[in-house]
Amino acid sequence: MLSLPVVVVFFDIDGTLIDHDSAERTAVSALSDSLGRTGPVETLLESWKTAFDIHYARYLAGELTLQQQRRERLRDALDPSLSDAGADHLSALYLHHYLAACQLYPDVRECLELLGGFPLGIISNGDRVQQYEKLSRNGIADRFQSWTLSAECGVAKPSRAIFDLACASLQSRPSQAVYVGDRLDVDAEGARNAGLHGIWLHRAGRRASKVQDQIHSLGDLPALIQEIARAAIPLDSLGEAGRP
Repeated sequence: MLSLPVVVVFFDIDGTLIDHDSAERTAVSALSDSLGRTGPVETLLESWKTAFDIHYARYLAGELTLQQQRRERLRDALDPSLSDAGADHLSALYLHHYLAACQLYPDVRECLELLGGFPLGIISNGDRVQQYEKLSRNGIADRFQSWTLSAECGVAKPSRAIFDLACASLQSRPSQAVYVGDRLDVDAEGARNAGLHGIWLHRAGRRASKVQDQIHSLGDLPALIQEIARAAIPLDSLGEAGRP
């Protein structure tokens, strides 16, 4: 286990710890089956993702409540004539299958074990009930000492404010904090703009040019964290035992 707690480490959830894409596909497929749809799931999934991008952005901007954005997503993806009650029923069905299908990526548990000597936190654009349940079902929710969620604090990534609030929750300066997430703009660049060490988890594999601090697996994260932690410690504070 690494133990150089001069830095704190924050994680995104969806696409970073939880395989959101697989869970989403499973839930959309179950929704399609329940409605007796005969078209390819991929077509509905594409419509679902497009509707999510549109209406979740509106939710983050404060234009819609969480429930309203779910209703609008269903209307766009399935049927514009859906009543509120009908949309709520389908939303509950989707969430049931989605949460049941949420699984950790294979590299998560070992990474968290190796980082057990660091204070760990969550920064997520979402609400506590759903986001906490994903990690609780997979047995890792209690690994995180801090949870900073857009639905509770009123600001969302990539706003600097949400990163500042997260750092304050663990009494850390941004320069002493690391944030890892799967989106370059919202996660890595948002964190860097707030003064944190933003790390892009680019699971697709091939290295993107001109992007610093990118990894392709959480298996690569502990070594990078160790480098950042050592660089953050003033040489005099290490003493002779800490000198190479």
